[in-house]
Amino acid sequence: MSHETNVTRPEASPDVLPGLAQVIGKVTEIPPGEVQPERLFVDELGIDSLAMVEILEGTAQHFDVRIEDEDAKDFVRVRDLTSYVAARL
Repeated sequence: MSHETNVTRPEASPDVLPGLAQVIGKVTEIPPGEVQPERLFVDELGIDSLAMVEILEGTAQHFDVRIEDEDAKDFVRVRDLTSYVAARL
């Protein structure tokens, strides 16, 4: 009886995207316009595990939220991380 609990709050997620794009840009030099909700971190943006750790640390600092290590594996698409952060703001 598994119910998906990853609920996106549309009113919050769009506000997170520009800040996340800024963090990703600092770590990887990917232009902010390329950081879109449906993009895959690894396959489409080319983000490796080391860069992802830096992105998660930068995101936590930027938004003043705690990102649990065990949750990191769930961030496959940009929207996964924006939803996670938005739910903690």
